Amino acid sequence: LTGLRSLGGDRYAVSAEAGALLADLQRALREWIFTDSATWDADSLVLLDALRGQPFFFPPDPTETSASVGGMIACNASGAHTFRYGPTRPYVSAVTVVLANGDILSLKRGEHCFDANGRAVIQWPDGHETVLQAPGFTQPATKNAAGYYAGPNMDLVDLFIGSEGTLGMVTEADLQVVPPTETCSAAVLFFATESAALSFVERARQQRQELGLEALEYMDAGALRFLRDSRARNGAISGVPECLPPDADCAIYLDLGVPEAGLHDALAGIAALAAESGSEPDACWSAHDRAERERLRLFRHALPEAVNHHIATIRRHHPSLTKLGTDMAVPDDRLREIIHLYRSELDRANLDYVIFGHIGDNHLHVNILPTTPAQYDAGKALYLAFAEAVVKMGGSPAAEHGIGKLKTVFLELLVGRDGVAEMRALRNALDPDNRLGRGTLFE
Repeated sequence: LTGLRSLGGDRYAVSAEAGALLADLQRALREWIFTDSATWDADSLVLLDALRGQPFFFPPDPTETSASVGGMIACNASGAHTFRYGPTRPYVSAVTVVLANGDILSLKRGEHCFDANGRAVIQWPDGHETVLQAPGFTQPATKNAAGYYAGPNMDLVDLFIGSEGTLGMVTEADLQVVPPTETCSAAVLFFATESAALSFVERARQQRQELGLEALEYMDAGALRFLRDSRARNGAISGVPECLPPDADCAIYLDLGVPEAGLHDALAGIAALAAESGSEPDACWSAHDRAERERLRLFRHALPEAVNHHIATIRRHHPSLTKLGTDMAVPDDRLREIIHLYRSELDRANLDYVIFGHIGDNHLHVNILPTTPAQYDAGKALYLAFAEAVVKMGGSPAAEHGIGKLKTVFLELLVGRDGVAEMRALRNALDPDNRLGRGTLFE
């Protein structure tokens, strides 16, 4: 962590090298102890003294807290709290990027934008120019991490965020930090039917601001089955409380952050919505202090571990098998439709699966769990069919995990051949020899 910067008004940023860890950044902000401050410039030290003790945090929250700053920028990382705060992109105010030929770009947000014709020109010290043409496709109106960002008069900073390391290597960035809410609370609500849980989500989204909702996460019946099995197998170490209701068909995990004076009203509002949607507020789990909220967080993260244990057991007999985890988001009005499609097709194929994830953003992870090579092939075929359906609904087949090297077919599915060609042209302008990230995004 290399310094503090003022962004004007009451807005501030921490400068960080690409290898700095998210966990270290959050801890430094929480404790106001920056181990690198002895090397900071004078302006940073003045800000450090002026802000010391004031609470700030960096909002993006991928589950992997050992994520690095460079990695988060490369994939425009997001997480559960993206529901309220958005992904990494809006919090990056400046980047330093090394291009494939060794040229260095130092970009500050607001200083270099594509013009109305989607054109940007980089002027180099030796007089030569690099002309960039922004892709002309329209981003889906959902959470999306598929390919290069595109938009009218877009900032050049945004081009490198989420580019998966194919345009240049980010070596340093300024990351905007924000004050946290005065108080936080968490809860897990249980529902007898999936339809009731979806009704709660639909109602809660309409009051997200008043309730201070930061995250809305879902676990379906298959997910709760895995958690009960994990508790029976591993006891308390599983992170699953013994009192998981036996009659619960699914669950909603939520985080909220509000002013201290508004906590009672927010919790009362959640309880009222739960009752209206068929949940029993008195049977929910809730947590206010840090230790209790950590217990609920561990419960939420116990599911992927249980699924991975299941797959590891299967691989003893079929070492080549893996789970097939989708990463797709749809518009609000298509949530029930896409869940119905997932279930009807998976049940018809007689495949085991669990559905969980960021339901507030209609971004659910379907983990298909094959037990034979034939089931794996059937699952892959359904995965592609789901992606085609999601794109037709106006959604994204790669909402937070990007395209990488394994999902290049999804990029063309989303933006078409012309869109892929536009992206390739942009890449060729910055890396004509295809040195960076070969096979990433493009076959």
